[in-house]
Amino acid sequence: MVKGIRKFIGDKAFYKQLLIIVLPIIIQQLMLSIAGYVDSIMVNNYSDAAYAGVSAANKVVFILIFIWMAVSATASIFVTQYFGAGNKDKIKESSRLCLYASVIFAVLGFLFMFVFGKMIINSFISDEVAREYGYGYLDIIKWTAFVTPFVYAFSTLFRSVKRTILPSITGIIEILINVFLNYCLIFGHLGLPQMNARGAALATLISKIVNLAILTVCALCVKSSMFYGMFAKLKVGFVLVKQYIKKGLPLIGNELLWAIANIAFIKFYTYNNDTWFLAYSYALNISDLFFIFFAGLGNGTAIIVGASLGKGDFAAAKRDADRMRGTAVMVGIATGIIMAIASPFLSLIFQPTDEVRSLMVKVLVLTAVFVTLYAYNATCFFILRAGGDSLRAFILDQMPTFIIGLPLAILFGVNAADWGITLPAVFAVAHACDVAKLFVATKFVKQEKWIVNLTVINEDEKVMEQILEKRD
Repeated sequence: MVKGIRKFIGDKAFYKQLLIIVLPIIIQQLMLSIAGYVDSIMVNNYSDAAYAGVSAANKVVFILIFIWMAVSATASIFVTQYFGAGNKDKIKESSRLCLYASVIFAVLGFLFMFVFGKMIINSFISDEVAREYGYGYLDIIKWTAFVTPFVYAFSTLFRSVKRTILPSITGIIEILINVFLNYCLIFGHLGLPQMNARGAALATLISKIVNLAILTVCALCVKSSMFYGMFAKLKVGFVLVKQYIKKGLPLIGNELLWAIANIAFIKFYTYNNDTWFLAYSYALNISDLFFIFFAGLGNGTAIIVGASLGKGDFAAAKRDADRMRGTAVMVGIATGIIMAIASPFLSLIFQPTDEVRSLMVKVLVLTAVFVTLYAYNATCFFILRAGGDSLRAFILDQMPTFIIGLPLAILFGVNAADWGITLPAVFAVAHACDVAKLFVATKFVKQEKWIVNLTVINEDEKVMEQILEKRD
């Protein structure tokens, strides 16, 4: 028994390496969460209607963010393994492909917000004043579609080669600019116009442009950068494109469906009830503060396991995967306890009504109960992704959600008023899918189909690559 548990616990060197990789990511995510708090508090202080409108508009952006992240995450599968193999040319080629794909999805993202934005806002809130605030926010925030995908791309690429500090620094700079401009533009301070929700959107756009400018210069103009000279060549090899599409489509599809599912969950958790929507939106803002640890763990898992796979050290990859699963459980338990204790106090930040506060605290306590399951399942997902096992990662993330969780949310959410149940009850029932994911995640990791060195290509692919190079 003790020996079985021991494999999930790392040594001092392992945790030191993990901390070096994860800590900058956690700091950046923490700053983002704090900035999100400040943004939300500022907009909420302007008016509840403005907060509701911005929250609804951000549901549009939420869908796209996960697609843009998936585009970068797919490239990181290859960059991480080529980094482990020490192949600088392939790192640059994979990075070029990442940026090319980001251009395509940036345009698609803008078109999505332009065409469907108002429709999605209307599906969440019925108050006309709140809707107008949402429309105004969306008019400006849609232009971030031409910036945000590239911020994610460069940040992910730097992290994939274990340069985690730079994107953390630029992220902090973005946050500071965003908070300052929010203060000026939402309320009209320091001689700037009072733009309410539109001011929050403009502050976000400007701060992201600054972040992207710094990242671009550091990546392309600094000789010590792993990406310097990336565009000395413009082409991307056939084999890499083929692998990217093969691994990327399930991952992008997964993130799209995951985002859509989460939007649907919110819709049916708070079905036709603006008070529930406000309470759940507040709860999400608070829970994001705690979920930063799992963003760091997920990225750390992909980097550590992916690098071992790229070196061809499969024994180390299996050992590191087990240790990451053990770490996820420990962090999940600790986070859940802290979250349950702190939630009643953090809920006071938004100065909610008694009804809203009661609902949001109950949702947060339930989230704390399920958080360890989430941490474990998410870590398993990143283990699968590190080896390019996108299909099983897709099944893990989507099957329990769409077969169990979402149908339960729809059934109980639509009938909540008739059955006399409240938001926390609907939320708790729907999270039964996390229990199902636990068994699926464990099975997939144990099958070890993810133990693959993607830096090695077969002979047929080598021949095809050589033919195409000669043709060029």
